[in-house]
Amino acid sequence: MTRRSLLLLVAVALLAGNLAYASLSGPSGFARDFDQNLARFPLAASIARSDPALREVLLRKTEAAFNEGGWPAANGVLNIILANEMEAYADDEHINAVDRAELTALLKLMSDPLACKSFLMAGSQRGEFSDAAQELAELGAAHGAAIANGFERKTKGVARVQAGDEELGAIEMQLRRGPFAELTRQELGAESRYLGGNPALMCSAAIKKQLNLLSVDRVYSAYASRLRRARDNKIDVVEVRAKLCREPGNSLSCP
Repeated sequence: MTRRSLLLLVAVALLAGNLAYASLSGPSGFARDFDQNLARFPLAASIARSDPALREVLLRKTEAAFNEGGWPAANGVLNIILANEMEAYADDEHINAVDRAELTALLKLMSDPLACKSFLMAGSQRGEFSDAAQELAELGAAHGAAIANGFERKTKGVARVQAGDEELGAIEMQLRRGPFAELTRQELGAESRYLGGNPALMCSAAIKKQLNLLSVDRVYSAYASRLRRARDNKIDVVEVRAKLCREPGNSLSCP
């Protein structure tokens, strides 16, 4: 083999290696189509365009969820991040509206405890919980308005509210005690067992806490709710949905 032929083979090998590396290290199909898919959610797409750092968070976390749980998990993560990031900036009127709509949805779901538990643990997406479609549509509209309001206020320089563990603990304790109704020992136990909790007791506990939240002064109610929404959300959407999907009658969109 001549020197020229040898050099040509080396060059071809290097080129092939570089092409393979580019294929392996380049953006995934999910990342390439991210903006196109996000366009199905105009508010989320608008926020992502205006906030590149948040867009990267949305891309990274929704892709991870998609790889493990498909579109339902990815959409669930998208909803959680937007609510956590933007509702913390929303004004009292919008926060109160979300809380009222959430109570209405819980009351509608109360007659189907497993569906109520699924909603509490995993939220809702289009096509789920058909018996409460109207109430959940109104809740979705309230969330959308609060997220849009929060984003607008954030861009105007409104500070993000944040609370320490001690203040959040005090808020949760107050919501369990009243003023509308105190949670029973059984309801507290169901809450503490998380995914393993009794659905009916978890639902009644959530309704009582929502009633307690809305029974106090509107300004404080919004303040407390805003702090709860701003806290770090450690829910593993993939794990939660996978667990709930193993329970018949969960009302979720399961693979």
